[in-house]
Amino acid sequence: MSEQKTSYMVELDKWSNENVIFPLSLATTNGNEQSVAAAKDAAKKAIPAKVLESYRNGQAAGPSKFTQRK
Repeated sequence: MSEQKTSYMVELDKWSNENVIFPLSLATTNGNEQSVAAAKDAAKKAIPAKVLESYRNGQAAGPSKFTQRK
């Protein structure tokens, strides 16, 4: 059985749910102020790290093969 490659946006949605939405939701519904603050801090660190990872992956991929004519 071959493994299907998922799109970047599907992977990003999955990552967002696992690293931002779910932890914040869990902390808000079941935690105290400290757990909410910790979840917020973790999300604030995770998002820029993911953006930087994506940027570096784009840089490593090189320029786009599609060029628009003027």
